[in-house]
Amino acid sequence: MKEKRRKEEFIELNNKKIRLDRLIESFVVIPSHEIVKYLTTKEIFLPSYLHKALVRKNIAPIIANADNDDKFSDEMKHRLKWFDQFTIFQLEKLAQSYGISIDVEEYKRDFWDIIIHNRNDLGINNLEFIKLQNLAMKYQKSKMEDFETMIQNFRKIYFEPPGYFEGCLVSKAKEVLSYAMTLSDVRELGKKYNVEIPRRINKQQLIEIVALKLDLNESEQETLEKKSILELERYAKEQNINISIELKKIDMIEYILLKRQIHQPSIHEKNTKIFEGINIEEYLYEAKFEEIAHKYTLERKKKKRNLRNLLISLIILVVVLAIVIFELI
Repeated sequence: MKEKRRKEEFIELNNKKIRLDRLIESFVVIPSHEIVKYLTTKEIFLPSYLHKALVRKNIAPIIANADNDDKFSDEMKHRLKWFDQFTIFQLEKLAQSYGISIDVEEYKRDFWDIIIHNRNDLGINNLEFIKLQNLAMKYQKSKMEDFETMIQNFRKIYFEPPGYFEGCLVSKAKEVLSYAMTLSDVRELGKKYNVEIPRRINKQQLIEIVALKLDLNESEQETLEKKSILELERYAKEQNINISIELKKIDMIEYILLKRQIHQPSIHEKNTKIFEGINIEEYLYEAKFEEIAHKYTLERKKKKRNLRNLLISLIILVVVLAIVIFELI
């Protein structure tokens, strides 16, 4: 993907040059189930941070004005200071809790922008776009699906790359979840991963955490079972594991991460490498600024056109009046 997008980019389909931005716009009508079907057939899967970037770009303009919006409490405004680092869970929860509508058309437009600009790496040739054009024609008059339907289908193509959680690097995710989440939110996040977070952990759970952290075998775990809770806590501390039976917020987050490791899905290495080193969020923000600049240019042209038409009308009126006056004289 280019650092900066060119204004005029073309692709050749059926011996015709088609502007990429128009192609992208035409693909917006394709429903998510068809997109998923197409991408999975091509074995194309996308890193979760792509979804995070698309949602964040979509709702960023609303959050930018949060300080002047009465619907956000002072506590929430404080948490929104970390908005740029929010995880997928936090972004979707924010949109749901405050009735922030995620524009599906904008989401899909940006989605296709990224797919098309990385088409060579993803193994999509120009002939494939003819198939997609046919799909777009099929659904041209269909009603746009809602965000919930779209994302439910898209979950089949998004995956978490190694070292990531909820679309963020694990270290960054732990930080922002700790700073900008309530205990209730953390428990809700746990439910997303089928992890029930206890208020206090028992001896067996403490052993499980230590065993996961240190990658202990069954024999070593059996040795831990002979220790008391106090001895286990002391042992964990000696191994630089900060854990106790009284769970703090950061401990709860760590607990989710540990339990999640047990059922980690397979990783799509080829697709991971394609997007390595690409700052998708920066790219999308540039796209947003271009959209704003383009709208401003169109509005300015419209004003100039209206002003010109008004001037022409006035000139015609003056000429007509002059003729009338001249005839009367």
